[in-house]
Amino acid sequence: MSVPSCVSRVVLVVLLLIGQPLGADELIGIATKVFDGDSFIVKVIEGPEIEVRLGEIDAPEQDQPYADIARAALRGMILDRKLRIVVFDTDQYHRKVARVYRVEDGVDINAELVRRGHVWVYRRRVKDRSLYDLERAARDQQLGLWALPEADREPPWRWRRAHPRQKKETSQNVDRPVASISR
Repeated sequence: MSVPSCVSRVVLVVLLLIGQPLGADELIGIATKVFDGDSFIVKVIEGPEIEVRLGEIDAPEQDQPYADIARAALRGMILDRKLRIVVFDTDQYHRKVARVYRVEDGVDINAELVRRGHVWVYRRRVKDRSLYDLERAARDQQLGLWALPEADREPPWRWRRAHPRQKKETSQNVDRPVASISR
């Protein structure tokens, strides 16, 4: 391999790395299912389906006010669309935690959900401090969930603490004996 060719390859690799956060994986795929306002399934191009959790934000939980609207907003923004997923973590449920962008127009989905008032900035996990400004503007304009009465605007992380998930009982409990059908 010639020296100019080797230098060209090194420059190309450096340019590719500059565009991504350190340690981040980048995937391209199509959103196939939306679970709630901050998680969904994506079919990776030439790869498997994976579950994605939008990082740095937190949407209302299923039983909270505004949950259905937040889910519909995310669905409208990503379903059946090609996405660029910049993965920076994997959570306890094995979901890829990511910043997500629409390929067609480059819209930052995480930031857009905050800007429209559909989600909270997740205080414990935020790295991009500009999300706070977007949330403040949405709150000031009473957009999305910020238009709800204050009593209905409980952050999801507090709501989860107050309403822990109940373990689902299986249809067949092996610890209990099966009732006898003899008479």
